Amino acid sequence: MVGYRYWVGIFSCFLLFSLVFLVQKSGTVGVTESEHHGETGLLLFILPGFIASYLSSKQRILCPLLGALCAVPLCLIIRHFWLTPGHSFWQELAYAVSAVFWCVLGGMLYLLMRAMIHAWQRFSVRKKN
Repeated sequence: MVGYRYWVGIFSCFLLFSLVFLVQKSGTVGVTESEHHGETGLLLFILPGFIASYLSSKQRILCPLLGALCAVPLCLIIRHFWLTPGHSFWQELAYAVSAVFWCVLGGMLYLLMRAMIHAWQRFSVRKKN
């Protein structure tokens, strides 16, 4: 059962990462490309990492990382051949690598939230006794 949840975490991150990447790069989401603007759309990559970390039983950081790293080549190939590329390959690669960072950060945020909830529960049980 543990191995099953390990692969569910990787596959869910792969699928969600690809979906977020392709939706953002296809232009269906209102991402503005004006001068001196940050890429706030990268924050959406926290969700695949958070969800994959939740679905994984162990190695909650490794599953989002592996899922995102497996999705990057597929996303870049689809972006290059089927969608109109707006930037050079190296700019797209830099965007994808930063998206992997945000995805793993989502997994870390899940672990932080989980640790805080467990600490709060232990504190409330200790306070009642």
